[in-house]
Amino acid sequence: MAIGAAWRRFYLLQALGLATSAVALLWLFHATRLDLRLAAPYYDPVHHWFPWRSAWVTKYFIHHRVKEALIVAGLGIWFALLHARFRRARGAPRWLAGRQRRWWTVAWSFVLVPSVIALLRHFSHMHCPWDVVDFGGYAPYVDLLQANPAGVPAGRCFPSGFTASGAWLLAFAVLWYPERPLRSVLAGLAALAFAFGLGWAQQMRGAHFLSHTLWSLWVAWLVVLLVYALCGGWREPARLDAT
Repeated sequence: MAIGAAWRRFYLLQALGLATSAVALLWLFHATRLDLRLAAPYYDPVHHWFPWRSAWVTKYFIHHRVKEALIVAGLGIWFALLHARFRRARGAPRWLAGRQRRWWTVAWSFVLVPSVIALLRHFSHMHCPWDVVDFGGYAPYVDLLQANPAGVPAGRCFPSGFTASGAWLLAFAVLWYPERPLRSVLAGLAALAFAFGLGWAQQMRGAHFLSHTLWSLWVAWLVVLLVYALCGGWREPARLDAT
């Protein structure tokens, strides 16, 4: 199969997967109360708060230290790529040889995934759990297909921004594709599990619903695919000797 045809098939499958999952997410959180049911166990109705909101492990370690580590990792990738670019005359380092476009996909995903999700949050009408009346707040719960009642301000809490701080790692799923498909799948699953864990920690704190996290992951993968296409990662030939 020609390279162009193979990548057209790849993107067709990705588009079908994204479309199918989008419809599933829209239906699931519109037809059910799953968001509220999963948030309820973390809410203390006696004291009217989420105990995990101020816990050291969720607020300080995960929300601050882990996020800072992710920022350092992303900036480190940018530094390494720029350093390699300016020392081009000496030849590309081993880790970059044959994968420059893919590594730039990772670098730009670090910037664009959180940026796109931050932009979406700016226009979002949905509220965080701790602002919803079911959990002691002032706003009714609405899903993506519903509007806030008159007089209720926009919540700007959707999708999950904190999930996005780790969701850019999904770009590692294309770093070894197509020559190492199993490694690509494992890298993608590890990044998915990690980013989902970040979102779940925020759910424990009352900062986000499950739908916020899942849609953040959906947007992140869409952005990664677009960045990969724009960076031309698919143009780099498969390296069967790649490690």
